[in-house]
Amino acid sequence: MILYTIVPEHFIYPVDEHVFHKQQIVSCNGVAMVVESNGEQGHAIVRVLSSDPQDYLRYQPGQQIWIV
Repeated sequence: MILYTIVPEHFIYPVDEHVFHKQQIVSCNGVAMVVESNGEQGHAIVRVLSSDPQDYLRYQPGQQIWIV
């Protein structure tokens, strides 16, 4: 597989195993995304997994969301 991207390799393939285990795929308002837990109920968006451009305007990487 060849990836044509400007994103550094360590963001796509995490080096530490524990960093990878903190991430999970969730659905928020029908939008699938990869989030990383930061404690209590808060999660930081790592990646939006959608083909709808409107979803990228509502949810950006780094944004904090709360999953109930």
